[in-house]
Amino acid sequence: MMDSSPYSTTSEIFAVGGEDYLKEGHTPTTLPERQDEILKLRRSLKPAARGAGAENTFLSGKAGQGKTAAAKAELAELEAFADAQNLDLTTVFFSCEGISSSYTLACGLCEELGGENPNGHPMQKVLDYLWDAMNEIGGTVIIVLDEIDNLGTDDKILYSLPRARDKEYVNDDVYPSIIGISNDLQWRDNLDPAAKDSLYDDSIFFAPYNAPELRDILSRRASKAFRDTSLVYESPEGEEFELDIDLDDDDGSLATMFKEIDADRTDCTLLHIESEVLSDDVIPLCAAYAAQDKGSARQAIKYLRKAAAIAESEGDTRVDEDHVRTAQGEAERELIIEGMEQLTTQGHLALAAVTILELGGHSGIRTRDVYNVYNSLSDHIGADRLAQRRMRDHLIELDMLSIIRARKSASGSVGGEAYTFELRVEPSTAIEVLEAVSRFDAVDFNDLAKNWLNEQQTLQ
Repeated sequence: MMDSSPYSTTSEIFAVGGEDYLKEGHTPTTLPERQDEILKLRRSLKPAARGAGAENTFLSGKAGQGKTAAAKAELAELEAFADAQNLDLTTVFFSCEGISSSYTLACGLCEELGGENPNGHPMQKVLDYLWDAMNEIGGTVIIVLDEIDNLGTDDKILYSLPRARDKEYVNDDVYPSIIGISNDLQWRDNLDPAAKDSLYDDSIFFAPYNAPELRDILSRRASKAFRDTSLVYESPEGEEFELDIDLDDDDGSLATMFKEIDADRTDCTLLHIESEVLSDDVIPLCAAYAAQDKGSARQAIKYLRKAAAIAESEGDTRVDEDHVRTAQGEAERELIIEGMEQLTTQGHLALAAVTILELGGHSGIRTRDVYNVYNSLSDHIGADRLAQRRMRDHLIELDMLSIIRARKSASGSVGGEAYTFELRVEPSTAIEVLEAVSRFDAVDFNDLAKNWLNEQQTLQ
């Protein structure tokens, strides 16, 4: 009997297929909040529409600001135009996640463009493969490198690609260019000056979204994601009209819907949503939380998705403010745990020392006390010891990640500042993360805390 199953093929909150619109992999077809940035990108791409090379462009801004979506949307427009005009245009969208060298990137681009990965050959041979692949393709070649900052300062390919035509690495009919996308605003400044000068003709910054912009983004996603939810717009003449999106009949494109009603979307104002499953304060609250933190659309959408999932799991048929507050708390905890998991060994040691002291009943923990435990732990797991000042830098970093709280005390030693520290997370959460780190396999945090409290012994 399946009647007792907690699962269901339908949802009283989500529309059929609607959950996909709240997932990270969904790329919107239009980004009205990024029209200025898209126009700048279009200006850089326009030479490609005339059979020449696009300008090298750098898109920067924090995560969740629409950089990747803007690049994909505008390149789709350019590709459609090129198809209609029979232009020789090739676009490659390449994620640099996990790639830390020009060599690995060059091999990956060879595979994308030529179908063969020349890994194992010398760098110059790999580049020759890349130029041959471009010559075989011909025409305009636009390479989008997402998360380009993963390359660090290894900028050989970033120097070579934009100059391939001038250096006659490629034929006269080949026009290569790069669009670089980065969340690291300072990365480009650390490049070799020659690479920096040759790589980017234009730079476009994506500022954090504000609360009204996030509200509009969430409203559009909500109209596609949830049952009985529609958008209410106002025309330039002051007339209100409602758009109901039927995911079974179309792709959910607002641009298509405005075209069907013969209205110019850019002249109309989104007023609010009408929904049977979302209370009026859900979207404003999700937008406000995200705007106060990072101004990230990705973050705001995550709050909305989690709030709806929480409501559904609790058997509610309507998402309200309490669900959003719970979702925000869970999401923040997940981010903190992720931050703890990604710490270096020295960061983990600093966190472990504070955790042990707090488990042992200490409060207002001083740097000197943390350093004593840190030294013992370092010896115990066979890690290098840092000087106290360098270890304290890791504690300050943990404060920036909202893992611990660092407070400046009234006075410090001559030439320095005094701090006290405490966990911002539950000790059990910190221990759970630390115990998953292989170097801490032999560490019993509870026993160490008892030893430190009762005997003040160092580890043997």
